[in-house]
Amino acid sequence: MQSRRFATVVTLVIVVAFFLVAIAPAFASPAPGTLPFHARLVSSEPADRTSVETADRVVLTFNESINPDFVAVRVSGPVGAEVDGAPSVEGATVTQPLAAPLAAGEHTVTYRVVSNDGHPISGTVTFTSTPVAATPSPTASTPTSTPEASPTPTVSTASATPMPSDSPTPTPEPVADEAGTSPWVGVGIAVGVAVLAVALGLVWHRRRNRPDDLRD
Repeated sequence: MQSRRFATVVTLVIVVAFFLVAIAPAFASPAPGTLPFHARLVSSEPADRTSVETADRVVLTFNESINPDFVAVRVSGPVGAEVDGAPSVEGATVTQPLAAPLAAGEHTVTYRVVSNDGHPISGTVTFTSTPVAATPSPTASTPTSTPEASPTPTVSTASATPMPSDSPTPTPEPVADEAGTSPWVGVGIAVGVAVLAVALGLVWHRRRNRPDDLRD
């Protein structure tokens, strides 16, 4: 009878351990920004953290259709606000016209919208504009007579050779991994609990089967 009870306990412990192993991945923390059921920004034009010569608009594309009644887009640069009119919405795309000409430097796009199913979406996008300077057109010059200059001795000068800099090149620091908690942590805990339970069961079973004079 005792052996049958012990076998039942061990079986239950093994079943619970396998159950914990099976559900452990569900309790693992997902990586930031990977929730599949939330509305999010898919792409932008200009793209985030890129450089362009100039831009006359900002285009934001989301993974869900946007409610046109709840859209706010601000664009600021070296000279202040740079929007030109209200943003327009077409499905999942929001377009914000920009005032021209766009000043050179960094520009920050701040958006806050609401998808058609009620999910709020907000964030920022930055880009840098580097307009090309206009090349001056050549002008015809009128030749003028100049008096002949007396010859002067030519002095030879050695060209300066740049010396290598002694400053060490800064090494970028490693970026911390933002991945979520590994599901194997839960698996390890479940296996550890199962092993501990089986070990305690074996000790209890041996003590129950030992003669009374050997238990003390």
